[in-house]
Amino acid sequence: MADDFFSTWLVLIGYDGITNYIHMLGAGHIRYFLKKWRNLHRFSNQGWEAYNALVANYWHHRTQKGGGKGEKSKILEIAMWLLRVMMWRTGEGDRFFNNIRHNNENDDNSDYDSDDDDDGY
Repeated sequence: MADDFFSTWLVLIGYDGITNYIHMLGAGHIRYFLKKWRNLHRFSNQGWEAYNALVANYWHHRTQKGGGKGEKSKILEIAMWLLRVMMWRTGEGDRFFNNIRHNNENDDNSDYDSDDDDDGY
């Protein structure tokens, strides 16, 4: 039934009409989750919808939307920004910088020569 719907949808609407939800239906993701867990609770898209809202906000407020000079990729800029957001939200940013600080504090300073600071005296 889902395959029939998906095929008909493609004929009527085309590939431009494939939203995230239509993709999940046509690719069998929904069938898989229903068979495995008997519900769609674990297949909630709230997190992805929130990130989609962030990306849309970034696109509309921080880019020239294809305008401007040159052929600079907006997708790469958005992807790098989104990775930074995810890094901080998951705590990986804090862990990374805490590890750097910890390593710097424990550094043996073997390259440091204390005679360089005595102004030649």
